[in-house]
Amino acid sequence: MTDLPTAGDSGWSDPDTLGAIPPVVAVTYCASCGRSANKGNHVLCRERLRVEPPVHCTTCRRELAIVRSGSQWSATCKKHGETSGTLEDA
Repeated sequence: MTDLPTAGDSGWSDPDTLGAIPPVVAVTYCASCGRSANKGNHVLCRERLRVEPPVHCTTCRRELAIVRSGSQWSATCKKHGETSGTLEDA
């Protein structure tokens, strides 16, 4: 017999937390600078993305292959595929 508490042990203070999996935090990256989108201030990055195509994949942070035609752009990530958009006039 062991002295360690188990999830079914009514004497344990919080049986619901035993063996619990910590929550998964989705990490996304800034399409302009490539840093974590959840940390820091990306106001300048958002302004830049209005007039320039993205440089980094927001899912994996890889550099994108960018094709630009006038105000239209398309960017391809090796892992996550293609995205496209329209730029504002600078």
